[in-house]
Amino acid sequence: MQTDMARRLRKIAVTFIAISGVLGLITAAEAASPSAELIKDRNLGNARPGATAYPRSEGDQALVNGWPMYRTERAQLAFNDVMATLHATDVQAPAPQAFKGCANLECGLNLPAIGPDGWLPAGRIWVSPSEYVLIAHSPRFGTARGYRLRMRTDMRYFVYHEFQNSSRNTDVFDTISAHKGSVFVPLYMSKEGTDARGKRFVVVVQVAPYNVQSIHASNYGSAGPGMEVAKNSADELQPLQALAGIVVGTIVKAAAPQLRVVSHHGSEGRPMLEAYERRLAYVQLHPNAAPVTLPFVSANAQRMASAAVDLASLIQRPGLSPRIPVAQRGFFPPKRQTAPAVTMAAFQVPTPSPALSPLAVYLRSYLNTLRQLPAFAKMIPPTVASIGVNSGASSVVFLLDGQDQIVGRIEPYRENGREVAGMYVANTAGSATPFQLDLARPPLQPASWPPPAAFVGTKQGSLR
Repeated sequence: MQTDMARRLRKIAVTFIAISGVLGLITAAEAASPSAELIKDRNLGNARPGATAYPRSEGDQALVNGWPMYRTERAQLAFNDVMATLHATDVQAPAPQAFKGCANLECGLNLPAIGPDGWLPAGRIWVSPSEYVLIAHSPRFGTARGYRLRMRTDMRYFVYHEFQNSSRNTDVFDTISAHKGSVFVPLYMSKEGTDARGKRFVVVVQVAPYNVQSIHASNYGSAGPGMEVAKNSADELQPLQALAGIVVGTIVKAAAPQLRVVSHHGSEGRPMLEAYERRLAYVQLHPNAAPVTLPFVSANAQRMASAAVDLASLIQRPGLSPRIPVAQRGFFPPKRQTAPAVTMAAFQVPTPSPALSPLAVYLRSYLNTLRQLPAFAKMIPPTVASIGVNSGASSVVFLLDGQDQIVGRIEPYRENGREVAGMYVANTAGSATPFQLDLARPPLQPASWPPPAAFVGTKQGSLR
């Protein structure tokens, strides 16, 4: 009897070992497959020469094992964080009854609140049964580096922006990557996308606490948070972008009621502001309507950290931005070409390019002289190779490197909403620095520095 029992035990042990071996093979196969790699780790540590150096749209990215590889680690981290958040909040859409008749957010809203750490709630906020706003966290700095925060009394504005770049690429992750150094804005909004279930969504990526000290919106003194919206000046604001702007503006305003919601100077950000104000006017006309609590799915941190699915399980591609040939990009003047071929177009009357502003002409003429002056050397990045002017905002001058990538900008300086003659602000990797240029005369040569006393202001560390 003991022999039979020992024989049975040996048989069970052999079966268990065989099953364990099979499970081990399955686990090893999963680990070796691309889809088994954690979303958070995808394409990190890769050699970046394999990435698309100058992508022109959301879909213009190199794929490694089916996963987009961005040209910088910073952009890759942001993309991975968003995809992990998308996976962690993947649930069935709410029923229409959950919105209690609130269409296009024309109702009072109960929304998740900003936490005491200054971060919006990460997760999925449904605005209709088929559309949602995805809020994802992708910190600009690691936990070892702190953020300089504004005092509550120093925050006066919440500013809507629009993308400004030479390729008209509205990929939100490329834009996050392009903003190096200090925090430019804490919030970035994407264009509309479609998930694997066929639902439309807009991503809002938060890279820093909403009350971080940032360097945007010089015409408002950078006094408060801002949000970059994936829209060029000539693009229409997408309907779901407008709703996402309303959601974010309402959440931020609830956290800091003293903030005035505005757009950047000129037409930049104006469509987003108008959508926000239209909804606000509707709510003010219906003060007794009961507020609606929008369905919210919080992003589970554990599910985000363990997410390992392929891209097709998350989103539908490609992107939405049109691919624009280099010759048709909206920056003027175009890059010089050598020995152009003679075509029929040479015998046609050309369409005139927008006139350059006096500031653009001045900088094009004297850029090399200015960068030799000690006071300007730190403001003009050494990689600047040319000057670009956006046709939709001709008063802004962009500093471009040899590949037409923006490395800085110089814009009119305004006080109390009015442009101050001769005053400009350089927005580079550091803080915005006001300085003065006399456009009627060439800049002072290095040998004649320092300038006359009348040219230097009273503020230490800045030119006036």
